[in-house]
Amino acid sequence: MKDPLGNLSRRALFKIGTAAGAVALMGSSATSAFAARLNPKGKGKISYWNHFTGAPERAGFSLLSDAFKKASPAIELDVQTVSNDDWMAKYIASTTAKSGPDAVMIDSSRFTDMLRIGGLRDITAYHKLWPGKAAVATFTPAFSEVNKVYGIPFFTFIDWMYYRKDLFDAAGIKKEPTTLAEFRDAAIALTNPGKGQYGFAMRGGSGGGGFIVNILHAYNGPIISPNFKCLLALDNAVEAMRYWVNLAVKDKCVVPTVATDGYAQIMSNFATGKGAMVMHHGGSFVEIGKYWKYGTQVQSLPRPKGPQSQMGFTAPLGNGLFKDAKNPDAAFEYVSFLGSAAPQSEFLQATGYFPTSTEAAKEKFISEQRQYDSAIQSLSSLSTGYTFPGLTAWRDLTCLPEFQKCLTGSQTPEGAARVIVDKLQVVAKAAAAADRKRYADARAAKAAKK
Repeated sequence: MKDPLGNLSRRALFKIGTAAGAVALMGSSATSAFAARLNPKGKGKISYWNHFTGAPERAGFSLLSDAFKKASPAIELDVQTVSNDDWMAKYIASTTAKSGPDAVMIDSSRFTDMLRIGGLRDITAYHKLWPGKAAVATFTPAFSEVNKVYGIPFFTFIDWMYYRKDLFDAAGIKKEPTTLAEFRDAAIALTNPGKGQYGFAMRGGSGGGGFIVNILHAYNGPIISPNFKCLLALDNAVEAMRYWVNLAVKDKCVVPTVATDGYAQIMSNFATGKGAMVMHHGGSFVEIGKYWKYGTQVQSLPRPKGPQSQMGFTAPLGNGLFKDAKNPDAAFEYVSFLGSAAPQSEFLQATGYFPTSTEAAKEKFISEQRQYDSAIQSLSSLSTGYTFPGLTAWRDLTCLPEFQKCLTGSQTPEGAARVIVDKLQVVAKAAAAADRKRYADARAAKAAKK
């Protein structure tokens, strides 16, 4: 996978915005107004789907909704939350019925699937007229295909972890874990079942499939090629699954409820001191700071390195238009508002999510926070998250269930690895065939117009 961010240093990150020129600067204060001048002015009702259920995220969106009402009073916004577990099923059903929302959130890992399913609208014409496009240009390719734009970047997930510094100090652990081996050693040393304390609040319930992809990548490197060839070796998959499963089954340094622990549970485990380390991303930065004091009780840290790659990814999240949107002009005015600097800055300070706008990335909230050193470092060291046809189904319906079977003893890490590799090979072959057909159809359609 090619990382579109390249090797961004801290200095580059905070100075790159100057390349956007005066246009990007104007976007920091009045993107919605400028979009209305250059694109058709929006008015009337629109609905918007997002998949944020956490309290800080919902609070952040509430702030942005209020700001949007002031910026675009002629538009009536209806924000609807769809859980991650229900997202793809509802998206498919709505696409089939042609009855979806006007605007829709696009997780980059789902972009290819959402595009192939047919529910995303080509917004290239809108995008060309939007003054704020230069400030988010680095991340726009994540929501583009064949010179067509389908999404406006909003923020980027930067995977990292948090650890209880006070518990590390009490246990005599002086070195932050930078490798998977060191992470395991620390998790074991921090575990004291008698006190109800475990080294790691692992996510093995809802949303846990992403961590299986993480660990497979750490042991194997890229698991699929750009032309959809399976690169995941069985031996590497076996070692990865042994490591991840045995943290819970043999080392017993994981909170015992791991099989049912989703986002809310791992955050609760960390907040109550039941888990001494937790893996998440910058979106929980503000929430974690409410539980423990940064610097003395808790610290952020890049995720550990595996034999072939660092664990974790960077993955931008954007917003686009539903193909059958009833009010596309107003919907684009909203998604371009979210893509501008001022809303991204406000959402950053409400949640911790790292902005995609180069102007918002200059915020003192980032530059003056030692904890964001982990994010800056990870921007240049992490791979970009995967997006390929069939990814979400393979991740959520194969990887996660196989891991959960290992926790209950009905499957072995070796058996799970074989199922995971075999299924990825099937997914990769189907993706390659579908991709060939897609481009062949496009060439035929283009030739027919001549």
